[in-house]
Amino acid sequence: MVTSLYTADVKLNKTDKEYTKHLLIVNEEGILMVNKGLCSISFWNEADLERNAVDVKNKSHIGDITL
Repeated sequence: MVTSLYTADVKLNKTDKEYTKHLLIVNEEGILMVNKGLCSISFWNEADLERNAVDVKNKSHIGDITL
């Protein structure tokens, strides 16, 4: 299974005042957002991510790994 790693600035909800840096782990099973070693939130797919109040900007691809 190929897993892609990204970094991004994320606001988890509309009440957050600032963006925080997150690691995004993406594969066909879903999307996992990690901040400071702790799981912040997960989604089933990109469409599910876009439907929620999560704002992602400055998404940068780090690389791919095979698990």
